[in-house]
Amino acid sequence: MYRYTDMPLLPTQVIGSYGTPGWLYIVRDAIKAGQMGAFDIREAFEDATNLAIMEMEQAGVDVISDGEMKRFNFLVGFYDSIHGLEKIPWERQLGYPGPDMIDAFRAAAPLSASDFGLTAELVYARTRTNKPMVTPFGGPVTFAFRINPGTIYKDKREVAWALVPLLNAELRRVVDAGATHIQIDEPSAIDDFVPVDEFIAMFNAMVEGVADKVTVGLHICFGNYMGRPAVAHRTYEHIAPIFPKLHADIIHLEFANRGMWQTDLFSKYARDDQYLAAGVIDVKARAVEKPEIVAERIREVLKHIDPKRLWISADCGFSMTARWVGREKLKAMVAGTEIVRRELGAMSSCH
Repeated sequence: MYRYTDMPLLPTQVIGSYGTPGWLYIVRDAIKAGQMGAFDIREAFEDATNLAIMEMEQAGVDVISDGEMKRFNFLVGFYDSIHGLEKIPWERQLGYPGPDMIDAFRAAAPLSASDFGLTAELVYARTRTNKPMVTPFGGPVTFAFRINPGTIYKDKREVAWALVPLLNAELRRVVDAGATHIQIDEPSAIDDFVPVDEFIAMFNAMVEGVADKVTVGLHICFGNYMGRPAVAHRTYEHIAPIFPKLHADIIHLEFANRGMWQTDLFSKYARDDQYLAAGVIDVKARAVEKPEIVAERIREVLKHIDPKRLWISADCGFSMTARWVGREKLKAMVAGTEIVRRELGAMSSCH
């Protein structure tokens, strides 16, 4: 673990995205309609960033983000930074989202990129807060997931490898700009087109030249589009054995939405110097957890891990959660963590 000092026991952190203010939806529509100038757009997204940072600070979260407010839907906006892609329409436009609504882009030329915008996000956010910050970014599998290889690449596995140096270059830029905690977001369904063992080399290549300078987290996501999981079989069984080989300090795992299933897997496989960020807030549920429920979930995780190696987080980001619900869930996460901190403090004082 790099660059972290004076952190409390059971540090709390956000995954990245924060609930979107209602007015920002109106702003996005106005942008599409050509009704806003460059200054108007920048001011609106900076206002949204200010709001997200303020509410995360008020909730008492230890490691915050900029709320990903300058991004469009977590990842989609980044595709505009990748040269060699063409947009393709879904053949089915009506009804609920399904697996036939994945490929939104096609490789029309070898992929290249110069700047994804992470540095600009970080530089602005650093003017608004002094708190520790996480910089989330999609990994090569996540990016390749929506790209049809066309005639340029053999398959999505080749697309993912083509993206690795582009993503690595962006991470190096943002670390040079002062980022201290990088988080890579990848799907649980890695092996849909990249063998799990090969993913080790892919992930480590993405964080090369970065992992020795900053804290690196890997968030393994089950999906959260429209507040629903993307996969039908939500398990870490096939991924956990590779944890020790990944150049990652923190592994983020989703537990709350799965009834706290598999809380024992991390301790079975991870290296002794790796930390677990346990998802104890269900972002896919509309109800707000009580702090006592959060504390109960944390205690379940603590049955299998030393509290000094445990971080507390939500299952995923809050981009698909109503803003006020996300705010209250963060407060509950912090309050529930405080309950367990007091209990651990009382236990240590008795020995």
